[in-house]
Amino acid sequence: MPQNSLKHFFISIVLPSILAISLFVLAIFVVILPTSERNIMEGKKEMISELTNSVCSLLEEYQREALNMRMPADSARILAIERVRQIRYGDEGKDYFWIIDTEPRMIMHPYRPELIGTDLNNYQDPDGKLLFMESVRCVAEFGEGFINYMWQWKDDSTRIVPKLSYVREFQPWSWIVGTGIYLEDVRLEIRSLKNRLLRMVLIITLVISILLVVIIRQSLGIERRKKKAEDELHLSREKYKSLVEAATEGTLMMVEGKFIYSNFRFSDLSGYSPAEVPRLHFEELFSLKWRNFAKEFRDPKKSISRETLLNCKESKQKEVVISVSMITYADQTGYIIVIKEISSQMQFEKDSELLSGELQTLLLMMHQPLKVIARDIRRVHADASIREAVRIMGRKQNDVLFVNHGEKIVGVINQHDLTERVLAAGQDPEKKVIEIMTSPVITLPESALLFEGLLTMKKRGLSHLALMGHNKKISGVVGYREIGGIQENQAGFLIKEISIAEGVEQLKRIYKRLPVLVKALIESGGQTGIITRIISSVGDAINRRLIDLAIEELGPAPCKFAFIAMGSQGREEQTLTTDQDNAIITVNTQDSYRREAQVYFQLLAKKVNMDLDAVGYRQCQGGIMAMNPRWNCELDTWKKYFTQWIENSNPKDILDAAIFFDFRCIYGEKILVEQLRTHVNKLSKSKAVFFYHMARSINQMKIPGKPDAHLMDMKKILLPLTSFIRLHAIRENLAATGSMERATLLYEKEIFDLSLYQELNQVFNFITHLRIRSQAESISHDEIPGNFTNPRVLNRIEIMILKRHLHDIAELQTRLSGEFSGAE
Repeated sequence: MPQNSLKHFFISIVLPSILAISLFVLAIFVVILPTSERNIMEGKKEMISELTNSVCSLLEEYQREALNMRMPADSARILAIERVRQIRYGDEGKDYFWIIDTEPRMIMHPYRPELIGTDLNNYQDPDGKLLFMESVRCVAEFGEGFINYMWQWKDDSTRIVPKLSYVREFQPWSWIVGTGIYLEDVRLEIRSLKNRLLRMVLIITLVISILLVVIIRQSLGIERRKKKAEDELHLSREKYKSLVEAATEGTLMMVEGKFIYSNFRFSDLSGYSPAEVPRLHFEELFSLKWRNFAKEFRDPKKSISRETLLNCKESKQKEVVISVSMITYADQTGYIIVIKEISSQMQFEKDSELLSGELQTLLLMMHQPLKVIARDIRRVHADASIREAVRIMGRKQNDVLFVNHGEKIVGVINQHDLTERVLAAGQDPEKKVIEIMTSPVITLPESALLFEGLLTMKKRGLSHLALMGHNKKISGVVGYREIGGIQENQAGFLIKEISIAEGVEQLKRIYKRLPVLVKALIESGGQTGIITRIISSVGDAINRRLIDLAIEELGPAPCKFAFIAMGSQGREEQTLTTDQDNAIITVNTQDSYRREAQVYFQLLAKKVNMDLDAVGYRQCQGGIMAMNPRWNCELDTWKKYFTQWIENSNPKDILDAAIFFDFRCIYGEKILVEQLRTHVNKLSKSKAVFFYHMARSINQMKIPGKPDAHLMDMKKILLPLTSFIRLHAIRENLAATGSMERATLLYEKEIFDLSLYQELNQVFNFITHLRIRSQAESISHDEIPGNFTNPRVLNRIEIMILKRHLHDIAELQTRLSGEFSGAE
């Protein structure tokens, strides 16, 4: 190693390590040990004072007995003395109490009976201290206190040691009660602590010394790698500089928040020369905040594009699209920013974005394994009759059966076989299924991709494929319709079908295809926010179509109205199991037309709510639906409801009304919803009591279950988090209703810091992901989906993350307690 490097290594590593160890040792013997000694002594003093107080309480009992004439006063004193004489404490059970009076005269001493009744005015310890006179003086001035003196060791009169006693006056009988600790015990504890610390210091010093030796041996290799890295850095600079300069579009390179390169195309676009660009910040060039933009980089391999304004040199602005890619530059995170001015072609590209997303989703799902959409196989024994096979198909509601002989699958039959080989051929239904089955069974590995399964089925003319598991046994089956129907389950395709559906049954069939899309998105790693928005979009579309169909049947509405969603649909956070939370807001009408409007909207609401229930959206058990007259009323009535909740608030009412604050228009006049939102915002300003009670209602929510429980309610686990965000959104007068959209706005307003914002995102997405995944699994196994997840099916990492997020939610409640503690 070069001499300069060795010197630098010694100054930067070895010397600080020695100083750190020295400071550590010094801190132990100068700060920690004296502090510990004081703490031990204070603990001992507190102990003997509490014990003496307990004895005085015991004496008070005997004194009350005498006052209540239950025994003579002398008898009470005698019994009290005898009782205290027998009290022992300490590790050896030899520590004791003694009693003198204020003359002073010894009343009781368990180990010095020869002193009982004697005058103690002149009694001295071996150092000449009048300890009993000191006790009398102490209680005369303060009523209690501590005294130091020399005394015999417990019951050993031959051993004299320092002692600290606590004395307290018992005024009714003019007694002084005392007990003490031996300072030798404290010194032994301190000595033991010193020995432990010394051993720890020696071990740490040894470990650090070994590490220093290892580090020194590795330093030469590090120096070589450093030289190599410097060479590579120089090469990297030249490479990226050449890349930026050669780009045909305006290009910038940014490292650690500073622009280091720009090309002449960017200079032409912005008016800034390459020498001027490094002095500018991102926010000075673009109408975006870099801090918020940088957080969107979930995958470093993907670039992010945004439309924004470029602030040119001559106070001009240009509409541009920037595409930002993350790079690693000299072990630092850097970004290549390509700037392109928006042309007439950009509008076409924007219009194509939705279609592109649909195609990418389809491509992604077609590259998922077949097991994603597989269902369990149904069996029939080879000796069973055709009639029995038909009965099994009907009972199991299945269109394919696998024929087994013992444990072995020997063939397969489907509905087409029954039609062509039995009915059309006039076969006897009592024949055995082995005579009409297809054999051998065509299989693919369960890891084969969807498009591979589709190609195999088309090539061989198959209606079903069996999947072979890792144990060389058939683990599931997929049908041609299930694979070929993937395209029909795209969100855009579903919504388009919903918009032209002509009845409840058709909408019901479309809605049943939604879980297939959701499960495929989950298996392909789809983001939780996208999945819940897709589910909510389908829900909104079904609501709108049913309202349109109801209006076609009932006739035009007599006045303007808005159909609003609340709760999870209002927040656009619906899952695969949800009930209805909706209402109707109508314009304020004159008395002469009010009755007619009420009758119409009651009929409309009842039909829509009943049809939604038939499609698959359960009715709300709490009756929060538009067909409830209370939630089907004019704008002024709605304003009164919110006024009552906000101004006359209590925790229970706020808990019941919380979902109403998530209202969102899904049909009709948005202006009515906006007016109601404006009323809520104005009313909630400076209403500290309202927010205090809202915070209390959130803190009273119990987080259900533990990760080792049989089932955990994911909906209730998320409730404190969504309520926490809702509270702050209302306080900041945000119009947004989605939890994560609200959280983002609160972060941008600097109400939430980055750490809290990221924590909320992580907890919300993880818990929602578990919830939707469990629902999709339940549906795939013909089970009714719910909000419960079985922690036993989670892997160890998921359990660990779940435990941490449960703690994070509890911390949110604690945070609320501190933030709103003084609001009452």
